[in-house]
Amino acid sequence: MTVISRLAREPLFQFLVIGAVVFAAYAAVGTRTDVAAPETIVVTPGRIAQLSETFSRTWQRPPTQDELDGLIDAFVKEEVFYREGRSLGLDADDTVFRRRLQQKLEFMMEPDPADLAASDVELEAYRAANAEMYRVPEHTAFRQIFFNRDTHGDQIDAEIDVALDALRGDGARIEARSLGDRTMLPFSMPLTPTDRIAISFGQQFADALKAIAPGQWHGPVASTFGLHLVLIDDKSPSRDPNLAEVRDAVRRDWEGEKRREIAEARYRAMRDNYDVTVIWPEESAGQVEAQAVNQ
Repeated sequence: MTVISRLAREPLFQFLVIGAVVFAAYAAVGTRTDVAAPETIVVTPGRIAQLSETFSRTWQRPPTQDELDGLIDAFVKEEVFYREGRSLGLDADDTVFRRRLQQKLEFMMEPDPADLAASDVELEAYRAANAEMYRVPEHTAFRQIFFNRDTHGDQIDAEIDVALDALRGDGARIEARSLGDRTMLPFSMPLTPTDRIAISFGQQFADALKAIAPGQWHGPVASTFGLHLVLIDDKSPSRDPNLAEVRDAVRRDWEGEKRREIAEARYRAMRDNYDVTVIWPEESAGQVEAQAVNQ
């Protein structure tokens, strides 16, 4: 009987052989399991075109091949860090990351052009429902003569009365510009919206013009700067324009409101997939309860 045969019959030898086989099998399986297959990052032609287009918009020229290679390397690096960060859970409580994802989702939820195609019927209904937004305000054309309170002191009312009597009595022969005090304010203004007049002369002055009839000098009318004699040359009353006059503005506002409605509806559809429970801190809950009792 050979030595090998005798060893094969020994229990200790058999135990060692079985142990070696098990260890080898475990090592082989462990090698395959512990080394995970690498993740795949695919840089598609579409992504390359996007990188190139972004570069072109920024630098007003297409990238060279070396620059494009650099852009691709930068994208791959960004993707690697992004995936590694997520695998470590770094995105869990990152407010910036969460908001960025929200922005991307909101961008993806933007409505299609077909959703924002409004008919004339819809635009007219929107204009009518929001008439105040598109109302053309009253316009006034006028001339004015300025009197400075500091210059005339206590005599200002009397001097204004003299000038007013002269203008009304023989105004055709009087150079109105020669009356009153020098000012940077315009002597005359064409048809101008009331709010624009208020910017230049003050709201009190703009409101006073509404009660003055055209064709004759009136005054004194107070402004932010002093007192004025005023002649209304023309007035255009406030009115509601038709759709043709304000179509672009109505379409822009309608599309904005429609976009918000669609975004809200799509958010609500996602929101309905979640059960939300708000657990207030004990201190906050007590404050809310106290407010409810006090009310």
